[in-house]
Amino acid sequence: NAEAELNAIRSAVGQWQSVPGTILKFEEAGLVPPGVDINGDDNTNVVYWVKSAAANGAVWVNNERTEISGALAVTFPMYFDDHTIVEADMVFNGVDHRWFADYSNSFSADNFVEAVALHEFGHFIGLQHSPLGAATMFSRTGAGVGLAVGLLKDEVAAAQALYGQPVALAKLGSITGKVTMGRGLVFGAVVLAEDAHGNIIQSTVTERNGRYELTALPPATYRLRVAPLHSPDTQPQPLIRDIDISIEHQGAETGFRPTGYNQVVVRPGKSATLDFAVNRGSAPFYISAVRPATTKPNLLQLAFEPFALERTGKKQTIGIYSPTLPTSRATLRLTGDEVVYGKTTYDPNAFDGFNLISVEVTVSKNAATGVRSLFVQKGNDKAYLNGFAEILSSEEDHNFDGLDDRWQREQFAVFSSAEAHADADADADGYTNREEYVTGKNPTDAGSFPLLEIGSITVDEQGTTIQWGSVPGKRYQVWSKPDVALAKWRKTGAPVTARRSFTFFTDPSEREKFQFYRVQALP
Repeated sequence: NAEAELNAIRSAVGQWQSVPGTILKFEEAGLVPPGVDINGDDNTNVVYWVKSAAANGAVWVNNERTEISGALAVTFPMYFDDHTIVEADMVFNGVDHRWFADYSNSFSADNFVEAVALHEFGHFIGLQHSPLGAATMFSRTGAGVGLAVGLLKDEVAAAQALYGQPVALAKLGSITGKVTMGRGLVFGAVVLAEDAHGNIIQSTVTERNGRYELTALPPATYRLRVAPLHSPDTQPQPLIRDIDISIEHQGAETGFRPTGYNQVVVRPGKSATLDFAVNRGSAPFYISAVRPATTKPNLLQLAFEPFALERTGKKQTIGIYSPTLPTSRATLRLTGDEVVYGKTTYDPNAFDGFNLISVEVTVSKNAATGVRSLFVQKGNDKAYLNGFAEILSSEEDHNFDGLDDRWQREQFAVFSSAEAHADADADADGYTNREEYVTGKNPTDAGSFPLLEIGSITVDEQGTTIQWGSVPGKRYQVWSKPDVALAKWRKTGAPVTARRSFTFFTDPSEREKFQFYRVQALP
C-alpha cells in the first residue's frame, strides 16, 4: 500500500519536526518517477525503495558503488567541510526485507516502516548511533512495532542541541568533562546522565581525546556514571560494538570497570564540569542477550533487542543470558527506584552455551517512566547493559503535544502532522482536537462536536446563574439581550475558562427583568 508507506514516512518526519524548541522543518516536494538512485550532487533529498538485486543477489545503490545487502535502510548525507549537511538521500531495502506500515498490527514480525524511517531521519539531520538499546538511534531496529517508534529524551536533546532555538537553549544547560585511566585518556567510554529515578536522560560516548559533552539538559540534579561499551571478550558478539556507534569509534577502550555515580547540578544557560577516573580491568562476566519481561515464569525467550516493562504493580520475570554468567550468588537489577525484586533463579546452559539469570520484578504503578539499564553483580564485579529496558507510560505522546498518540493515529492518517496536533482544529468546527478527544468526538467531522447547551437558568438575590455543559480548558463568552427580536446581543462579563464538564456563570446585574442568554465557545 503505497499511501500507507508514504504516511509512515510522513509520521516519522513529523516526530522530528515536533521536537520542542527547534527550528527543524521538512517540506514534501512530491513523488519521483521510478529509476531514482542515490545522487549526492543533485541538491535534492530523495527517499526511495530499492526493489531489485544483481544477478548474484547483491543489492547495489549509488550507481552500483555501494552495496547495502542485509541493511534495512541507509542514509547518505553530504557535508561541507564545516560539517554542514548539504543534502541527504535515503534508501529502503525492499529486496532482503519484508515491510509493513500498520501501527495497529502488533503481530507482524516484518519491519515497521515508520520505526526505520524515524531512525534514518535521525541520520538525515546528523545524528550518529546511540549506545542505548531502547533508543530509536540504536544501531539495530527490531522487527514489529517496538520501542524504536518513539524518540527518547536523549534523542530529543540531540535535536535541540543541533537545531535549538536560542530562546529555548538559554533555558537548558550542559555537562562536560573527560574520562581518564591512569595517565591516559579513555576513548569510547559511555557516559550516562540519569535522573533521581534511575531513568537515562542523556548519554554519549567519549571522543579520542577522552572528552564528552552532554548538551540541552533541562535544569535538574543528575547522577552520572561511566561504563564500557561492552566486555573486552567479544565472543560471542556483544550486543553493542564500537563500530555500532560509528566507524570513527572503532578501537574504543573497553578494558575498564564501570564507575559509581557522581552527582552534578545543571543550571539554565550554564555548563557544569565533571571528570571521571576509571580503573583498568573488567568483570569475569558480561551480558549477551536478554529475557524480555513475561508473566509466565516457565516461558524462556532469548532476545537481542530491548524490552518493555509495564507499571502494573504485578509480578513479572526478566532475565539476562551469557556464556560467562555466574550460576550462583549473583544479583540482577534495574537502575532506579519503584521496583521490588523477588526470587532470583539460575539456569546453567538454558540455551546452547548460554547461562541464564532471571529475577522476579514488580514495577510500581507510580514508577517514573523512562529508559533504564540492567546490571548483574557478584561481589565487586559488575557488568551493565545500558538502556535495554523501558518502563512504559499508559499514554503515548511521541509528537509532544500532550495528546495520546493512539487516538490521533485512529483519527488521522499521519498522527504527527500539523492538522493532528492537539491544538489544531482539523474540521474547523471551533473545537480543538484536544477538546474533541476529551468529549469523545470526531476531530475530522465538522458535524461532530461537543454539544453546547444551556442546562439551567436560576434567579436569586445574587443575580441570574446560567449552567451549561463545557469542555475543561475551553473558554466561553456569555451574551444577553432583553428582547429576542429587537435588541442586540451584548457581552455579559469577561470570558470564562471551564474547569469541569459543566460551568456556572452568574450575571449579578440582572435579577428581575426578562432576559435572553446565549453562550459562545471561543476558539
